[in-house]
Amino acid sequence: MKLKNIAAALCIAAGAVSAPALATTVSYDITSVAAGTQTNILTLLNIKQFDALLGTLTGVEIDYGSHLNGQVSVTNTSLKKDKTAVFTLTSTMSLTGPAGLNLGADTKTLFSSSVTAVKNTANVIAKTGTADLSTSTLLNAADFGLFTGNGNVGATLSISALGDVSGQVIDNTFTTWANGAGKVTYTYNAAPVPEPETYGMLLLGMGVVAFAAKRKSRAAQA
Repeated sequence: MKLKNIAAALCIAAGAVSAPALATTVSYDITSVAAGTQTNILTLLNIKQFDALLGTLTGVEIDYGSHLNGQVSVTNTSLKKDKTAVFTLTSTMSLTGPAGLNLGADTKTLFSSSVTAVKNTANVIAKTGTADLSTSTLLNAADFGLFTGNGNVGATLSISALGDVSGQVIDNTFTTWANGAGKVTYTYNAAPVPEPETYGMLLLGMGVVAFAAKRKSRAAQA
């Protein structure tokens, strides 16, 4: 076998025993919203992109959540009678990525119940409630390019609240507060890394090639 063929065979063998590409993950926090922020919320979030130097991207998962507190205050100016109505407070969270990409949405009811406003009372907190909104979205491979790079990609977070009243007419004020937090998780195949024994085999092989080349040179001079 010629020396160059031997060298090529050694390289192929070394590649064959290199550590295989392993699936791994890396996660980054997405811009948070401070607790106690009053709705309606409409804000731009930053999502860190995946660095292609890490390997081949195989999955993108985006998770975001919000905890909400809400209440309704009622006023009954009547001096003669109490008034009763059903109060409902519902909130919706949605996350929209670049190019209008839907990154998830969720809707929850904080409360829905009958409330009696006592006569001649003002600004009485009649009902309170909480809810947890969350989204978890796995992106299609066609969208991986939007999240690959060395910077950030923008996403729009919307958290809105809607109050509704049915029954007797009662003056009311709905108030809702929310926070927000999330993360992006990238799954990727890291580039193969030669194992330590591979280097030893390469060095041994190079020594054999060098020795054979030296013998061939001596034979040619004889």
